[in-house]
Amino acid sequence: MEIGDMIEINRGRYKHWALYIGNGEVIHLVVPDGPSRVSFCSFSSSSGSVSCKGMITIETLQDVAAGNTYKINNYLDDEYKPRRTDVIMGDVDKMRGRTITYDLLGNNCENFVTFLRYGKSESKQADDFLNNVLAGTAGVLGVLTAVAASTAAAASTLSK
Repeated sequence: MEIGDMIEINRGRYKHWALYIGNGEVIHLVVPDGPSRVSFCSFSSSSGSVSCKGMITIETLQDVAAGNTYKINNYLDDEYKPRRTDVIMGDVDKMRGRTITYDLLGNNCENFVTFLRYGKSESKQADDFLNNVLAGTAGVLGVLTAVAASTAAAASTLSK
C-alpha cells in the first residue's frame, strides 16, 4: 500500500472510501451515526432539503475498516494522473479535522478521496445509484405507458 492509494471498504449495501496516508493510517470523510447525526444535519423547511456536515478524520485503516473487507481501488488511474505525494499530503495537512458539507450524491467520502488523489471529485457509487434510479424511473414510465396504451386500445375496441 502506498501513500495516495484509495481504499474501498465493503460495508454491505455501500462502500466507504478512505485514502492511505502512510504508517497504517487513512484520511476519510465521515458523518456520525445514530443520535449524534442530528447535530450534523439540518432541515430547511423552505427548500425541503437536508444539509449535513461531515468530519475529515485521520484514523488507522484497521479502525476504519472495523472488521470489514477492504482493497486498494485506484479505479480512475486510467482516466486521470494521480497527483504527487507531496501535493496530496499538503492537502491532507490542510483538511485534517475540518468539518465540510456532506452530500450523499455530490460530496461524499468517495468524492473526497478522488479529489485528494486526482484533484477531481468523482463518485462512481453515486453515479451508479442515480443511473439505477433513472433506469427504474424509465422502466416504470415505460410500464405505465404500455398500460395506458393497452387500456386505450381496449376502450377503443369496446366502443366499436
